[in-house]
Amino acid sequence: MKTNKKPVNGLIIITIIAAIMWYFGNVSENRNLARQLEVFGYIGQQSQSSEDDEGSNKIGYIRPQVVNGFDETPIEGAIVVIPETNESYITDEAGFTPEIKITITPDAHFQRINPKNWGEVTLIVYKEGYIEYVLLHTNVWEGQNRKGPKILLFPKKSKQLDQPMSIVEGPNQLWINSLVEKYRP
Repeated sequence: MKTNKKPVNGLIIITIIAAIMWYFGNVSENRNLARQLEVFGYIGQQSQSSEDDEGSNKIGYIRPQVVNGFDETPIEGAIVVIPETNESYITDEAGFTPEIKITITPDAHFQRINPKNWGEVTLIVYKEGYIEYVLLHTNVWEGQNRKGPKILLFPKKSKQLDQPMSIVEGPNQLWINSLVEKYRP
């Protein structure tokens, strides 16, 4: 029987940060941050029970939306490819793909530093007449149905060589905060 107090320490840090943010009113003003705190807390609670269940698949869902980068009108018929699954999805009249089920794979790079409690996938978006778009490290949380991310496509210019746009989605700010606190000298 192995005892590991690090997940509990991380959960304590996250709880303290959440309490401070709540006390100063930041959480109530930002619904997205409030939802992230809720999910992060849930994942922290699940980490202890799921450590015994390492063979089971963890699942999350995303539903990207593709819109015009200038006026944010939905783009129907865009193709969203996820290289990790070798699957593609077509957007509807509101610019959304169908709900996409993602198996969450732990990021081995951070396992010894500060384990990530979410998975990441790559999104590549194609639409005739628009510059191709690549979103790297798209966050997918266990048990969460993420409506998004919103992908902004820009029209190609007729006589210009347009390069694909690439964006990197950063980790959750709570995870960044816990990383900073963990290694604070």
